[in-house]
Amino acid sequence: MTSKVVMRMAVAGAILLLPTISGCATTESGFANSQTSSNVSLGETQTTVSSSAKPSSSSIDPCELVSAEDLADVGEFETEYQEGGGSRYCVWQEGFESGGNGFSFSVGVRDSQGIDAVRDIGGGVDPTEVNQRPAVKTEDPVSGDCMLAVKVSDSSRIDVTVLGEDGDGDSCGLAEVIAGMVEPRLPELP
Repeated sequence: MTSKVVMRMAVAGAILLLPTISGCATTESGFANSQTSSNVSLGETQTTVSSSAKPSSSSIDPCELVSAEDLADVGEFETEYQEGGGSRYCVWQEGFESGGNGFSFSVGVRDSQGIDAVRDIGGGVDPTEVNQRPAVKTEDPVSGDCMLAVKVSDSSRIDVTVLGEDGDGDSCGLAEVIAGMVEPRLPELP
């Protein structure tokens, strides 16, 4: 991953998070917005979230958690939906045709594993937060791979995975930026 991609993701993340930070409200209920993505085409849907209902990850489409609009300042990405290893996930790959370097990341939904089930990939499992929502992250110190898991419920989570390049770059920093884009689209915690 080049420093150009890291810088673009950091700038995009800062721009996207600024309105969230300045407009936080902890008691407001309403709608969870999601962007529909079909090979990164945009459409908008709204899902009503009841604050008394137990959050459910079963209705979350991982490809709807990051939109082309979210990534517009970074580059053009193609998406691919996949299933396996106990999760449904979507992979975003930056195209070489548009001047990109092939950078990719994934966002997965685990319906039956909470953040307490995250396995250490080499550098320990560290508790953290994403927009005040409980999360944990683990990084492989050799490869630089990073996985950040965000709580949906006690028994479900969203995984953001960014592959490193032999320990170079800041894959966990990028995972935090991406998770910051994803978190507002998740059901509210009880």
